[in-house]
Amino acid sequence: MATTLSTRGLNIPAHDNITLVPSAAPSDGDQVITYLKEGSVVAVLTVTYVGGNVSAVVRSAS
Repeated sequence: MATTLSTRGLNIPAHDNITLVPSAAPSDGDQVITYLKEGSVVAVLTVTYVGGNVSAVVRSAS
C-alpha cells in the first residue's frame, strides 16, 4: 500500500519500500532513510543524532 507523508513540510511522496542505514538509530551520527517507489528513489531523509536525540532532519529530493 503506497502512502504519502506530509508532516511538518517533509512531503514524502507515495512509496512502497523504505530502507534504513544503519538499521537501528545510532546514539551519535547519521541514519539515512531512503523511500522507494517501484525500485526508484523518491526521497531521502538524513536524520542526525547527538547523545541519542534527534538534532537534525534533512530531506533530499531525488
